[in-house]
Amino acid sequence: MKLFKSLVVAGLLAVSLTVHAMLPGPLVEGDWLKSSLDKPELVVLDVQEMPMFMRHHIPGSINWPFSEWRTDAKAVPPSSLPPIESITKRLGGKGISFDSPVVIVGTGTSSSDMSAAARVYWTLKVLGHEQVAILDGGLLSYVNEYRGGYASGAEKSSRKAVVYEAKPNLALLANAEWLNDSDMQRLDARSLGEHVGLIAGPGERPGTLSGAKHLPFDWLTKNSSGRLRPKAELDRLFEHAGIAGQPAVHFCHTGNRASLTWFVDYALMGNEAARLYDASMIEWGKTDLPIETKLKMR
Repeated sequence: MKLFKSLVVAGLLAVSLTVHAMLPGPLVEGDWLKSSLDKPELVVLDVQEMPMFMRHHIPGSINWPFSEWRTDAKAVPPSSLPPIESITKRLGGKGISFDSPVVIVGTGTSSSDMSAAARVYWTLKVLGHEQVAILDGGLLSYVNEYRGGYASGAEKSSRKAVVYEAKPNLALLANAEWLNDSDMQRLDARSLGEHVGLIAGPGERPGTLSGAKHLPFDWLTKNSSGRLRPKAELDRLFEHAGIAGQPAVHFCHTGNRASLTWFVDYALMGNEAARLYDASMIEWGKTDLPIETKLKMR
């Protein structure tokens, strides 16, 4: 009887390890994804807006547009992380469980597409989701690689609704109060004009967080495309920015562009202490908290 129980436990552990190890890493290539589409546990999460999804998507994908992963412009702060309960309810409704291996797929036409996928990746990590990856190059790269390989129109999912039980990792979040008291390195992922204070959003003070390093998010992709640069080049860029080996708090205007620099820092550089300042300068720039203006025009 003891031997039987041991074999059962060993079998369950083997299954668990198999599921846990299903994704090869935080980035997957098109050939791996294509060869894995027949695995029923795999979730291909398409974050294109619905009109784009209806035209082109990977067969079997579940569509959840990126615009619906953030609060609307009227929220305070705007374009921020929705309540965790609302995200988990929708995940469960789509048949995605906490243990589901999830591959996030964007259109792949630009750095912005890649940062949108990274933002969804961050959101799932905030929920504690372990098995999550991004398709490098997005749908565009996948279609070009296989000279097709896509579906169009609506698809009815065969996945049954489940209860998604999150294990929130709030250490991935940064808010203004925490950040003002923290000595963690800060990384500004915006354009140079925004970083030095030449450009600012409506009602915002121009400038950046005091002492912030600068690394524009679109430098991380090849020619501002939807595919990341090789790891060696990413290492060089982080060295250039002065934060190599140091986890940083990443910020931009609304926490979208900075999701990509955070993803590279957290998932590819292995700095699990890296955080994303969700509200970013759209919040900080309207407070009386310290701000540094490198280029003053008046």
